Amino acid sequence: MQYLCMQCKTTYLASPTRIKCDCGGALWLNDDTLGLNKSDIIQEDFSLWRYSKAYPIGRQNIQVSFNETLTPMPECVWDNTPIFVKMDSLMPTGSFKARGAAMVINYLLKQGIDCFAEDSSGNGGSAYAGYCAKGGLALNVFIPAGTAVGKVVQTKMYGANCIEINGSREDVANAAINSLHTHGSYYVGHNWHPLFIEGVKSIAYEIWEQNNYQAPDNIIAPAGNGSLIAGAYLGFKELLKTGEITKIPRLFGIQSKAVNPFVKQFNHDHSPLKPQDTIAEGIRIIQSSRITEIIQFVRHTQGQFIDVSDKQIKQALIKMGQKGFFIEPTSAVAFAGISKLIKNNIIKPEQTTVGIITGNGLKATEKIHSLTS
Repeated sequence: MQYLCMQCKTTYLASPTRIKCDCGGALWLNDDTLGLNKSDIIQEDFSLWRYSKAYPIGRQNIQVSFNETLTPMPECVWDNTPIFVKMDSLMPTGSFKARGAAMVINYLLKQGIDCFAEDSSGNGGSAYAGYCAKGGLALNVFIPAGTAVGKVVQTKMYGANCIEINGSREDVANAAINSLHTHGSYYVGHNWHPLFIEGVKSIAYEIWEQNNYQAPDNIIAPAGNGSLIAGAYLGFKELLKTGEITKIPRLFGIQSKAVNPFVKQFNHDHSPLKPQDTIAEGIRIIQSSRITEIIQFVRHTQGQFIDVSDKQIKQALIKMGQKGFFIEPTSAVAFAGISKLIKNNIIKPEQTTVGIITGNGLKATEKIHSLTS
């Protein structure tokens, strides 16, 4: 197995300690042999491992699993436009990040590693904590000092060791990356580990299968570090390569106006980023580790990055609830974005559009209560 830096084109032999390129760029799996045909689906396996032919590890090597079933994708009418809602809020740990955590943990466990490190105060940390708890594995989660208890309670309930770090978000990440020396734990950070996106790309195969083995026209998701957009792109790119689809869906990444680095770079806006607070705290990421590559992916699909206000996010959150979907404020970003795209005639009623719920509303009941009371 090899890793590739798309920025400087350096390749590395995959290793549990190799997380970044020496140039500082993110690493990606370098394997052109992976792909999926309809005939490759393991029909008797109703979990995300039914697509194992497309993964860097085989089904026989999966030791830690919740038998992650395909998440529902019901129809919904949104602003007089039919859409599908991909409910990744129903993944085992309540967010799409369970997909990536499942892949990374099983890969490293195969290498004989049983102690891991992550830097996250939200869905990434709880995803890894859930899988480590299921497998009886040790996990150190590094979080910013002073992080609200409500954001880490799920992680703690799974039994992870939460370690507070004073300093910037980068300081927290560095503490986790260097924890092999300080705590004996191998870094699995969802923003950096090369195999995380290999798990996330399973969402593309599910959408394809649930859409009668066709690619939709549009996929819309919140964008923080951008792993969901990247995973969808890689999955559909592989389906295109094998001839199962004839196009890659247009990908739309939606950000909060309060923190919108993807939008600024996509639009060649070089003015300083001035981050502010936002109710979409799950995507309040100032600098994505994969921003250059992901913007290229989105351009290749003829998609866009756009931003929405907190007022629009709140409206979408309430509206989704009234349609039966209890979601995190961060997930509501996608549906606020869909409203904007419909209004601007970019998404049309005759197209097949999929909006992704990234996280369960049960993770943010206090925040939702404060917004709606």
